[in-house]
Amino acid sequence: MRKFLNQLDSKNKNAISFVLKLIGLYLLFQGLYDYVISPYTGLDSILINSIISAAEFGLETLGFNLLPKNSFYEYHMGIEGTSGVVIGNPCDGLSLFILYASFLIVFNGKLAYKMVFILLGIILIHLLNVIRVISLAMIVKYYPSSLDFHHSYTFTLFVYFFIFLLWMFRIKLYQKHKI
Repeated sequence: MRKFLNQLDSKNKNAISFVLKLIGLYLLFQGLYDYVISPYTGLDSILINSIISAAEFGLETLGFNLLPKNSFYEYHMGIEGTSGVVIGNPCDGLSLFILYASFLIVFNGKLAYKMVFILLGIILIHLLNVIRVISLAMIVKYYPSSLDFHHSYTFTLFVYFFIFLLWMFRIKLYQKHKI
């Protein structure tokens, strides 16, 4: 291994170092989420309730009547006359925030700009998640048999592609202005 590392030029060493730091930071943050934040705080609940409130507002704005509150499922919402959707902890976007922020923290740039981009990115990812839930509620109404496909593939690919675009925007901005 040492021989391999000695043969690498500085550009390759920097790239490998970046990837290792990114993986390490992501695993650290994800571990904090899995073993501290999720079991001992109400952050997941706050995020899910925020998504539900915004999605319900969006659906009402679009003219839909909503399902009544359900005491059986805590995080259940949807369009009247449908089975609705249940939003679980994995769907609250927190692990996406961790992935997005980990990349920006490890990437070059000034700390103040990193923090601004992290905050703006998290807000955009959260809004995208709200749009995703609105869309899933509409899919349940109009195309219920395709819900699993869209939940598992369409929106997953779309959200990760969006995060990739945010990263690319940050890289391009850094290359141009060194911020």
